[in-house]
Amino acid sequence: MPNSNHRRYTRSQVEVAALLTIEHQEPVEVEVLDVSMNGTFLKTNLKLEAGTHCTVSILLGHFQHELPIEAEAVVVRATAMGLALRFESVKVDSTPRLQTLIVDHAEDPKQVQLEFSQQGGFIFNPDRQQR
Repeated sequence: MPNSNHRRYTRSQVEVAALLTIEHQEPVEVEVLDVSMNGTFLKTNLKLEAGTHCTVSILLGHFQHELPIEAEAVVVRATAMGLALRFESVKVDSTPRLQTLIVDHAEDPKQVQLEFSQQGGFIFNPDRQQR
């Protein structure tokens, strides 16, 4: 049976809070269930159409002064459990924190580090204007 997982990066299971912002709306608190360098799955009751652009801020630690991981994203799928997002751009200063979060929660940290080295690891897109 062929492998149906075509992801470039391994997803790490996490349980951290995040804020999801849709243009011209107030941020909504959600929970990150998994994350990779390409995207994330958020547990939420929000129902958004595929193709909806948004901003996600993954909140780390227990102190409000810690910088979140911030990314521009697009909804690729909505399920009864939540939303799958594809990252379009991650703020350059958020990229190292995103990599650390993924490695720290990976089932196979060495495999994840290998993926970063093979793929470049960075998804910061300097040509993409922040929304």
